[in-house]
Amino acid sequence: MALAPEPEIMRCSLTSSILQLKCLNQNLEELDLMDMPDVESIASSLKSLWLLDAINASKELTPLGRQMAFFPLEPAHARSVIASKEHGCTLEVLDIISVLSASSKLFVDITEQRDAAAEARRMFRHASGDHLTILNAVRAYEEIASGNGGKATRREWCRKHFLNERTLLEAAEIRNQLRHTCVRLNIDWKVSCRDKEELVVRSLAYGLAQNSAFLQPDGSYKQTMGQSVVKIHPGSVLCDKKVPAIIYDELVSDAYLSLISKLTSV
Repeated sequence: MALAPEPEIMRCSLTSSILQLKCLNQNLEELDLMDMPDVESIASSLKSLWLLDAINASKELTPLGRQMAFFPLEPAHARSVIASKEHGCTLEVLDIISVLSASSKLFVDITEQRDAAAEARRMFRHASGDHLTILNAVRAYEEIASGNGGKATRREWCRKHFLNERTLLEAAEIRNQLRHTCVRLNIDWKVSCRDKEELVVRSLAYGLAQNSAFLQPDGSYKQTMGQSVVKIHPGSVLCDKKVPAIIYDELVSDAYLSLISKLTSV
């Protein structure tokens, strides 16, 4: 083992940090740091910000990038929230992003009760993928929470449907903070697309464009940006389907292949 753990700045994404520094007219590569990230990591983060329209070709902060920096989110998720204003689905996007930004997973996985969990979650499943499945779960919980039942009722309902109530409560706090930020930026967070769920997918795609993959003739998926071949996680709603293109929020690597979860067909 290494004598000391690797500094966090050397192993985490620099995209959010660079965006904040740009708001202060600072460049990460020009700072005198004790542990300087490698050039490839900095270049990759700058490329991500450029693709999100947060910076221009001269690495200068754009008005859109400054708006993104207001949100306490990863730039990709902030971009999706801003895009939701144009598509009129901010209410739905905030519900999804708040769960994705929580510190723990929404769906509880218990090996001994895998079949029961899959059956209980069937009521939340959305044909388009995991993002809208999360939205269905949040809406169902809010309906229960707004009823006459108390904490015990909500807790039992979550246990029965294998949902992590702590994640839902944390997501509610995150969502309230995001709503306040939207108000500061003149984004009406109450705007809803109702049943036009395609607009939600389009908004998410603005931020997750780099996390996209296309179906290949052999049935695998190949990343749009990169040469990696990825496979849909067995826990995903789309694990048994073959759709032309997908966007995903999480990439998990093992010794043999990369598994993607929290994804939606586009």
